[in-house]
Amino acid sequence: MYAEKYLLRLPLFVVTSLILAHTAPLSSQAQPTEKSRALSESTEDSDKILKDKKARPKLTDRIKSVQRKAFLKKKRVELFPFFSMNLNDPFYQHFVGGAALAFHLKDSFALELKGGAVVGTISQDAVKLVRVNEGAICEDCPQMKYHIDANLGWAPIYGKISLLGESIIHFDTYFTAGLGAFATDSGMNPAVNFGIGQRYFLNDWLVGRVEIRDYVFNDSRDQISDLQNVLMLSLSVSGFFPTSFQYEFR
Repeated sequence: MYAEKYLLRLPLFVVTSLILAHTAPLSSQAQPTEKSRALSESTEDSDKILKDKKARPKLTDRIKSVQRKAFLKKKRVELFPFFSMNLNDPFYQHFVGGAALAFHLKDSFALELKGGAVVGTISQDAVKLVRVNEGAICEDCPQMKYHIDANLGWAPIYGKISLLGESIIHFDTYFTAGLGAFATDSGMNPAVNFGIGQRYFLNDWLVGRVEIRDYVFNDSRDQISDLQNVLMLSLSVSGFFPTSFQYEFR
């Protein structure tokens, strides 16, 4: 009899236990520890920082030293007459006039054809000794006649300068080298040249230029060959065609 009463009450006991367990207060249930909460917050912060870094552009993309190029040369033709003079001839001061034509493949690279001829010569006051070991003076000194060359130009530097705080001039600095011919009074000689120069952009198509270029060639006279180098300083004003360009940020 007692066992039957116990068996009848058992289902009621089980149901009551399940209800109490389900409705137990939160404090009695398992809670995340402080360490686990800190780790979760740290992970969320790291993900947020990573997303922010991916969304922001790189520093080099956001800050430009020159915010806007005032002059673009890409796919434009540059035509310029020039005037130059030699700097290192101890016997003669030569004055050269010429012209050049350049095509700019990119803003920093150009192909150039250049030629010039002597338009005036002044004899130096002092006659300096040459070939000291032979004790002779130069009786038949080299005299420049003309030069023709094909060159490659590279302009890796672009900047701007302020003049007395009133105006800004944009410029680029370029390096140039090429092959050609350099003629003296003894004949024409193969030559190489190296130079450096700057362009100053006056408006959308007019440019002032200054350049120093060294021509190296082998000159033969009196059955003696000598390696010569002629250093030239050139000044010019060049024009770019077409005279306008479509702006691109670079």
